[in-house]
Amino acid sequence: MSLTARDLMLTDHRVVETEHGPPERATELTLGVDGRGTPRWVAGPGGRGPALLVAASTPVDELLTSDALFRVLSEQLPALVVADDSGRPMGLVPAEALAEQLLRHLGRDAWPVYGSEPLEAPVGMDDPLLAGSLRPPTLPIRVFCEYCGALNHFDEFPEPDQDCVAGGHQLRPVWW
Repeated sequence: MSLTARDLMLTDHRVVETEHGPPERATELTLGVDGRGTPRWVAGPGGRGPALLVAASTPVDELLTSDALFRVLSEQLPALVVADDSGRPMGLVPAEALAEQLLRHLGRDAWPVYGSEPLEAPVGMDDPLLAGSLRPPTLPIRVFCEYCGALNHFDEFPEPDQDCVAGGHQLRPVWW
């Protein structure tokens, strides 16, 4: 069973009835509604934006491939408004929750260690350049061999005397 917008929504947000536009920022997620309870805007610590409604039963996988995700990311909306069948607001799905689901959708659950813990310089080494943060793995470097046309995959740039994957000769990289 897949997750739905209802599963990601928060209900501990502030609701403000107003005919005015949203503030530039709010200290907590805030939903602005008109006198009839119709959602008009959302504001949060990161900014403000229009109320973008999604049905509570919308699968998260569908949200991650829809225009809703694009609008949240491109317009920096603080949250999506989850609505029931009658269009009444039930809760908010924060942009951070969508971002987390997007990473899971892309298969990056194995990456939480990268960038989360700063590395210390080795004991006895005074070079501050040796400290830093781990980075996620990158795509392999693809190099064609000029001699045989074989495609070689490397995690690092090849050494000058590197053998070609086709075997029997040294790699002659084609650099376009």
